Amino acid sequence: MKQYFILSLVTLLSSCAGMHSTDPDSMFFNIPEESILSLNRAMTIPQGDTHGVIQAGQSIKDEAKNEYEINCRLDFKKFGPRTIEPEKFTITRVEDGSNWISQPSILRFYTEIYLTSNKETDVIKMVCQQYGDQIDRNFTVAEMQTALGTYITFNYSTKP
Repeated sequence: MKQYFILSLVTLLSSCAGMHSTDPDSMFFNIPEESILSLNRAMTIPQGDTHGVIQAGQSIKDEAKNEYEINCRLDFKKFGPRTIEPEKFTITRVEDGSNWISQPSILRFYTEIYLTSNKETDVIKMVCQQYGDQIDRNFTVAEMQTALGTYITFNYSTKP
């Protein structure tokens, strides 16, 4: 009986451990802190905006994005018009989530990647998002990278 109890306890405790993966195609992959997000091309911030939008590997206008496909917004503190030159940003925190856009049919799935700059660029974060319904899921990091194309790329930290 004692062995059964110990085996049950070990099974229960191990099932509570978080799932983790090192594969960006996995839903269980988390971008490690101190990874690098590289803006590989200059980004134009339009007049009156504090962000640029990328979808299908291209910089696009806000109103041109398809909300039902992954689109990413790079947020800054200062208003445009201005140009952000290519730079490498350090990832400090990543959050995934979802919220209702139109209950009960449309959900917004998102990943927020908080950034810092070594060049004192006024970057805040990159937010990638996609609308879906109740049977959809959040996207993987690999799917997010596909949407970003070569405009923005990741270099994952190997620090434990």
